[in-house]
Amino acid sequence: MDICTDSRQIKPGQIFIPIQGPNFDGRKFIDEAVRKGAQILDVNLEDYAKKYRKKLKCHVIGITGSAGKTTAKDMLYYVLSQKFNVIRTEENQNNEIGVPLTILKADSSTDILIVEMGMRKRGEIAQLTRMVRPTHTVITIIGNAHIEILKTQRNIALAKAEIFQHPIKGERENRFAFINFNTPYYGLLKTKVETHGFKLLPFKGSTKVDQTLNLCYEVGHHFGLSDAEIEAGLKQYQPSKHRMTIHKRPTVTIIDDSYNANPDGVVYAMQHIKRIRGRKMVVLGDMLELGDKADELHNSLIPEAIENEVSCIFTMGPHSSQMQSDEISIMNYLDKAKLHQELLQEIKPGDVILVKGSRGMKMEETVQFLLEKFQK
Repeated sequence: MDICTDSRQIKPGQIFIPIQGPNFDGRKFIDEAVRKGAQILDVNLEDYAKKYRKKLKCHVIGITGSAGKTTAKDMLYYVLSQKFNVIRTEENQNNEIGVPLTILKADSSTDILIVEMGMRKRGEIAQLTRMVRPTHTVITIIGNAHIEILKTQRNIALAKAEIFQHPIKGERENRFAFINFNTPYYGLLKTKVETHGFKLLPFKGSTKVDQTLNLCYEVGHHFGLSDAEIEAGLKQYQPSKHRMTIHKRPTVTIIDDSYNANPDGVVYAMQHIKRIRGRKMVVLGDMLELGDKADELHNSLIPEAIENEVSCIFTMGPHSSQMQSDEISIMNYLDKAKLHQELLQEIKPGDVILVKGSRGMKMEETVQFLLEKFQK
């Protein structure tokens, strides 16, 4: 179904669902949508998606985790598309609006539906799972994202484990759970998997990059793909916007991972750039929603940076400004314009520059600054 929920973006022939919420009422824009040539479907989006999901015969992969969800979703899309008709979550539409819209994109021709599922607090994954009803589940890693809200990493694991629910009438008997063997609270997740009747299929790896690649092989083999088909899919992989997007310029390589950041995601990005030839630089905006662990978790990145051959770090924000080290060059800023000025002076031909930070830090501004300074 070709659905739009924003009357400003309606195209003729699309279906307009007027979403209602605490601070908005989509019904006010029905007339505008009709004038633009849309068909109107005035329903409760979540309830409609639940009913629609019951009609789908395809496999449904639900992906959650503290970091790496979007990368895993996109990689699996390219891998599985070698053999199947696959629908996936677009960009980061992993919430109570994006998830049902993703479900409604599938139809009778869909072989596999991949749904990314995000959360900030307990109960949200359970709500999404009641719509998605995954036949296959993936948990990438249990980290510290949103620990300010959830207080402990164990609570984060319990929140992610809400993706495991008992089957309802009419669901497939065989359901599968791909769980990262290397993640904290693997044992808790394993118990939840087995209690709810899923078959456990663990994946592992010495680095977070290896773990994601091994997940792709595990899932690919499960669906009958050969190594050659999996490798072909990985070669075609294109990341979502602002997610490890590589911009190669004549003198430098700029890596835009500015969409969001948490400790595990930053480590993943640094492990990734280790594989790229050139001097490694990281521009890191504050990681938010870490509560009283913020300074500790920012500083925990220093040994990871050293391990992954990062030469220098430019930080932006009050939390990352606490990062100090005698072993690696760290420059702290509270003014982005000054950061840009001094970053430009530091960059040398051949450098690889990773830009990352939480959404609220707007580190895409730094990416845009670099792209304008280092044009093709």
